[in-house]
Amino acid sequence: MDLFRHCFTIVTFGLLIALSASVWAEESVDFRPHFDQVEQYRVTSDGGVVAADEPLASQIGADVLDAGGNAADAGVAAMLTLSVTNPASSGLGGGGFCLYRDAATEQTTALDFRETAPGAAHRDLYAVDGEVDHSLARHGGLAVATPGEPAGLWSLHGRFGELQWSEVIEPARKLAAQGHPISAPLANHLRNMEDTLDDWPELRQVFSDEEGQLLEEGDILVREDLARALAILAEEGVRPFYAGEIADAIVDAVQRHDGILSTEDLSSYALIPREPVVGEFEGYEIHAMPPPSSGGIALIQALNILTHLDAEADRHDPAYLHLVVEALKHAFADRAHWLGDADFIEIPTDKLLSDEYAEKLASRIDPDSVLDTYAYGTTPPDHEMAGTAHVSIIDGHDNMLACTTTINTRFGSLVFVPEYGLILNNEMADFNVEPGEPNIFGLIGNEQNAVEAKKRPLSSMSPTLVLENGRPALSIGASGGPMIISGVFFAILDILIHDVDPLDAITSHRIHHQWIPETLFVEADHLPFADELVARGHSVEARRIFSAVQLVFRNDDDWIGVTDPRKGGIPAAPDPDPDRQ
Repeated sequence: MDLFRHCFTIVTFGLLIALSASVWAEESVDFRPHFDQVEQYRVTSDGGVVAADEPLASQIGADVLDAGGNAADAGVAAMLTLSVTNPASSGLGGGGFCLYRDAATEQTTALDFRETAPGAAHRDLYAVDGEVDHSLARHGGLAVATPGEPAGLWSLHGRFGELQWSEVIEPARKLAAQGHPISAPLANHLRNMEDTLDDWPELRQVFSDEEGQLLEEGDILVREDLARALAILAEEGVRPFYAGEIADAIVDAVQRHDGILSTEDLSSYALIPREPVVGEFEGYEIHAMPPPSSGGIALIQALNILTHLDAEADRHDPAYLHLVVEALKHAFADRAHWLGDADFIEIPTDKLLSDEYAEKLASRIDPDSVLDTYAYGTTPPDHEMAGTAHVSIIDGHDNMLACTTTINTRFGSLVFVPEYGLILNNEMADFNVEPGEPNIFGLIGNEQNAVEAKKRPLSSMSPTLVLENGRPALSIGASGGPMIISGVFFAILDILIHDVDPLDAITSHRIHHQWIPETLFVEADHLPFADELVARGHSVEARRIFSAVQLVFRNDDDWIGVTDPRKGGIPAAPDPDPDRQ
């Protein structure tokens, strides 16, 4: 079977009608922003589903399932496709987290391939003349952490894949070599970043035509440089990325831009298998990513708090939303104080996830008012928008995958490796480079997440798997910085507790609160419940909610895949099996 089939059909149908993430509703009395042809963002199948935040990635993943691959094979193929079609968000120059549940063993494995700080990094790395220069952690060589995605994909396939490694990589390599139309989201990123890209000519040239103009939606983007790297990956595995020709090119690019990444940093990089954090909520078993992801603990903690509150009202009832937001604020406050890389700091995970602690925090919540800022969580902390991509897959044999990958903000550090087409991450910006002050996402943190050699920065990525009576129920995750956590949190509540149709849950207006800043963001200029939330003390501000949630949900004997219109992804499923009963 040709794993590359359908690509341009999907592009014609999907990418040319995909919407920008900047959709707003005016004076809405509905709870859903306006999305055209909304049903294209849902697919139902009894043979497995791939839900990625880019249509070609979903389709290529589904083709791999059709060719006899499992969820791990399809996940690797989809994530590599995202590196080709969605290079502003993720790629081989970044890292991520993956949860995989093997149906045969009924075990969930958490793979941590988060980037690590270079060995020469230190707490005061970004101090200049006694002042912290945050821009150094955002763009340029000092922003680059050691990439982990090649190791992550290699490990995922090696542990669980069934097809040949080269067969799984070939669709993405072929797509890079032959070219694909620029999607609407990528065209928007290029327009919005045009002034910045002017200062990074090597990277700008990748996305420019022969006259030097940035490519636009529908223009064909050919990536022979990235195809070369993918060919090496297929033939030689990941070793050249960590100790070989590609590793040398990465270090050269970083050091040309005043960075400190070394060949030793790459050769010593190691993926870490971790135990997932597990919680129970209303009869469901939640499997989530442990630190250095903050998402798993935050999600389960917020859900635990809700079990001790009278939170059974309609999902848009202001009294209910107030309680949900207050639970989320407690979780984000504890995120700020306690969480970081568990290999470097002590994290009281058992306490944070305990029922006793949830009951204690729930008892503080006032149903009629917000609390003082530092009444949330246990202890106060010392004194652009994101890239990231997510893939959810459940295959026809009930293997489950939820993987979130990133180069952090759009186009990462902007440092480009021209020989191999790699855009390197700016993951160092996820550290609190000035503890007690907000990072690039406005998140507060303390010494727990300070810069340290070989340390992994705290992340909001929240790949999550949900079981019901031991059976797969939901694979979910998102992109969008800290709004990943709230996006996944509200989707879980809507789908599993309020029985909301998965597509309605994803396309409804969103709200977000991360404790600090003390603002409740709502995805509309006016929502019917906003006034009553203001009356309870919330500072409500309308803004774009830029998280994009992808999920696969069990509905009786079928799987429903849903992708978020805010990013233009379209889910896909393998061709129906006529012999399947």
